[in-house]
Amino acid sequence: MDYFKEALEGKIGVVSGAGSGQGRAVIKLLLENGAAVMAFSRSGSKLGVTHKNLTVEKADSTDISSLERVAKIVREKYGRIDFLYNNHGIFSPSTGVLDGPKAIEFFQRNVVASINTASVFLPMIREGGSIVNVGASPSIFKHASLEYAVSKSAVEELTRKMASLLRDRNIRVNAIMPGSVDSSKDVDELKPFSFPPISGRKTVSNLEVAYVSIFLLSSLSNGINGQSIIVDGGAQ
Repeated sequence: MDYFKEALEGKIGVVSGAGSGQGRAVIKLLLENGAAVMAFSRSGSKLGVTHKNLTVEKADSTDISSLERVAKIVREKYGRIDFLYNNHGIFSPSTGVLDGPKAIEFFQRNVVASINTASVFLPMIREGGSIVNVGASPSIFKHASLEYAVSKSAVEELTRKMASLLRDRNIRVNAIMPGSVDSSKDVDELKPFSFPPISGRKTVSNLEVAYVSIFLLSSLSNGINGQSIIVDGGAQ
């Protein structure tokens, strides 16, 4: 039995941050398992994916009016949605410098963008639906800037609070916390469940992150709520 297909066939969802390797991998798995997807990114990139159940738009999640334009398209096309993959973020390596203005920029992109997106699409999410926020594994914080580490850490508490707020509406909220992702190979080049051993690993693939993501988006994870799931291959 194909449990993913059974759980996702006919479902409808929104994927933000579609221009990233992780976003594209999630979209491809959702489409392969029968879901319909409205995807958007700041670039509006077409992702190199053509599918009857995929719509791609351009939107900036720090701009509410931009999100509302996409939400209007979703509402007119589908009416309601079953899930939201709330994928946002910019990264910078450690500089050893405290930079207030840069911290504000990172909170806008890594935290506020997620809140904006959830608030705009929430009215369309069906009872029993799912939201997955995208944070980051603590394993990469030691190599990251202060503003990145602090802003991405906030996603974990954001997820717990959202789960508490939406519990009575029967909408689950979880987060996926990827480690360092090796995007050197396209998702089409990777074979499911043929990953390298854990020992000595420092990176994970887009596909490894995507499988956990679609699990959390689907009803297969109905017993999980308010949790942040680390996917970093056991990196230290």
